[in-house]
Amino acid sequence: MKILHLSKMDYGGGAADGFVRIHQALLSQGHESVAYVIKHRRTDVAHLIDARHLLSFWQKIKWGWGRILAKSKRWRVKPIGVYDFDAEANFPAQPIIDDAQKKHAQWDLILIHWAGGFVRPETIQKIAQALGARVALWQIDMAHVTGGCHCNYYDCMKYVTGCGACPLIESKDPRDVSFQQAQIRKRVWNDLAVKVFAPTPWSSGRAKESWILKDRPLEIFPIPLNLEILRPAPHREASRKLFNIPEGVRVMLVRGINPTLSPHKGFGLFLEALRLVDAEGIALYVLVVGEKGLLGDQWKQVTFQEVGMKKGDSEISTVYQAADYFVNPSINDNGPMMVGEALVSGVPVIAYPVGLPAVPWDEGQVGMVVKPIGDVVALAKAIKTFAKMPEEDLSSMKRAAAQAARNLYSAKHYSDAIEKALRS
Repeated sequence: MKILHLSKMDYGGGAADGFVRIHQALLSQGHESVAYVIKHRRTDVAHLIDARHLLSFWQKIKWGWGRILAKSKRWRVKPIGVYDFDAEANFPAQPIIDDAQKKHAQWDLILIHWAGGFVRPETIQKIAQALGARVALWQIDMAHVTGGCHCNYYDCMKYVTGCGACPLIESKDPRDVSFQQAQIRKRVWNDLAVKVFAPTPWSSGRAKESWILKDRPLEIFPIPLNLEILRPAPHREASRKLFNIPEGVRVMLVRGINPTLSPHKGFGLFLEALRLVDAEGIALYVLVVGEKGLLGDQWKQVTFQEVGMKKGDSEISTVYQAADYFVNPSINDNGPMMVGEALVSGVPVIAYPVGLPAVPWDEGQVGMVVKPIGDVVALAKAIKTFAKMPEEDLSSMKRAAAQAARNLYSAKHYSDAIEKALRS
C-alpha cells in the first residue's frame, strides 16, 4: 500500500508519538509510508517530511501572515485545553500534492492524525482528489468528532448535536465557529466517504455518537508498539538497580500529569486514592514518570521516586521493566498509550473503563477495571488489592498481560487491519 500521513507534529506528546509509531510500523511491513508535518524534529525516522520546506518564499509569507491574522482575531478568546480554529490551518494543498506526485501519481490512503492547525478538511479533500486516495481519520482524541475541541471538557455533549454556543470559548451564539466547523467537517468527510480508525472501543463510541461521524464506517485496532524493545523484563532486579529501588518492595507505576492543567487525566483522583490507602497504614512504593513535584509530602507509608520524562521506547521500557503494576487514572481519554505499553511489557494495569484495549479485563487476567469512572474509593481499593496480592497471583497476571496484548499491538496486526478495512 502507498499511505500518506498528515500530522501537525512528529514530537511533543502522545498523539505525535502514536503517529510516528504507526508510520514506522507500516514501513516495517513493507508499505510505502510517507508523512508530512509542520513541526519536525524526528530526524531518526525515515520519510518524515517537513512540509514548510515545500513552500516558496511567497507561500511562506502568505501562510505565516494567515496564521498571525487568525490568532489576532481570537486573542481575547482563550479556551481551556486544546482547541482548533480552522482559520489557523491554512497550509496550502498544492505543495503537498506536487511533492507526493513526484513519488507516486496515485496513492491508496491518506491517514489524518492530529492535524489541527495544519490542514483544513477542504485542504485534505483537494489532496485526496488529486492523488486518487481514500481518506481515513485516526480517532486519537475528539478533534474529528467536534467543532474544534480535542476533549469534551466540562462534560460537554454538544458534539452529539453538531456543536454551537461553545462553552470553551464562552460563546452564546448557536452558529459560532464550533457550529460552522462541525458543518464543514461533516460535509467534507461525507463527500470523501471517509473511514474512521479508532484505537479503542471507547474512542470508537465517541465517533459513533457524534453528529459529524455517526454515519461513517468504523474499525477498531490499537496503535502498534515496538515489541522488540517494549517487552517483559528478562531480569527485573537489574532494571530496578537502574533506579536504585530497594530490594523486596512492590513497585506501583503512575504517569505524573498536572491535575490542574489536565484534569481529565485523573492524577488528582489518584492522589486522593493514594491518601486513603496511606491512611490505612499500607506501605507503597510509587514510581512516577513524567512531571515532577506533584506528590507533595506528609505521607506516612508511601515512598516515591520521580524519574522525570522518558523519551523514546528504550528509555520508557526500563521504567516498565522496574514496575509490578501500572495505575492509569484517566477519566476521559481516547486511548492512553501507556496502558498498551504496560501490558506488552508484562505489567498489569489498574484503570477506569476509559480508552482500554480489547483484552480480557472482565476475567481479571490482565489487571483491574475500576467502576464507576472517577470513584476514588474504588480506585483506592484496587490499589490496596495489588499492594497485598500474593506474589504468585501477581506473577500469573504479568504473564497473562503480555500474552494477551503482544499480538494485538504488533505492527503486522495494524497493517493487516488497515488492508482489510480498505478492501471493504
